[in-house]
Amino acid sequence: MEQLSEAGHWYNKDGLPTYTIVGANGRERNTTLRDARQHGYVPSVTTIIGMAAKPSLENWKINQALNSAITLEQDPGESLEAFTHRCKEDSKDIGRKAAERGTIIHAMIEQGFMGGSETKAYKVIKDYLDKEFPDETWIAEDSFCSTNGYGGKIDLYSKSGIFVDFKTKDGLKDKKASKLVFDDHGMQLSAYAEGCNFKDPERVSIFVDREDPELIAVHKWDKDTHERHLAMFNSLLTYWKLIKKYDPSEILNEKNEAA
Repeated sequence: MEQLSEAGHWYNKDGLPTYTIVGANGRERNTTLRDARQHGYVPSVTTIIGMAAKPSLENWKINQALNSAITLEQDPGESLEAFTHRCKEDSKDIGRKAAERGTIIHAMIEQGFMGGSETKAYKVIKDYLDKEFPDETWIAEDSFCSTNGYGGKIDLYSKSGIFVDFKTKDGLKDKKASKLVFDDHGMQLSAYAEGCNFKDPERVSIFVDREDPELIAVHKWDKDTHERHLAMFNSLLTYWKLIKKYDPSEILNEKNEAA
């Protein structure tokens, strides 16, 4: 039986998301590694990057757990084990709410670039991009499948090869974007560019404040770091294939040869 950790974001050979699948019982469920092997699905860029440790995320989780332990009070007669469990659940709830808020903000930005309602969050980002990269045609939420055996859904990119990713953060005021970025952010953008056959991309990470979406911090990656980030990603991709004992690129290339 597949473990829950084997479920994740998958894409088919046409680049379409296949996050869920209809099981033998006729019910929809999360796609697993077993399903991917059977149908030739490829893992997402973020799934591959997730193979590496993320110290910043772990530190955030630790801080949330400590905050819960400080702000919550141990009930009379409550065991230490029960109190610890309650603190963990409280910190998880904070994380879920932060993720939900991030999803909402992401949708607000996405709608504007896809011709929908233009929110303030969208406008402040569009104004920046128009100033920094005038006369570009932007494509939002486009997905792809690379013959190297991975896929993904890109927040935003241009036909000239500018790749943009949005992240939400708490308390952006007076923070420099250079202090917010990590190699995994650069890897993600480089993998997207390579997957779309752009060899010399411009990469931009835009951080949006969760409480005030009109507040952003922007980091433009040095082009010199693209090859390093791509090499890092490809190393993780190879590691993933070996650990999972599954190389979707072999299936994709066989299908291409047959066609």
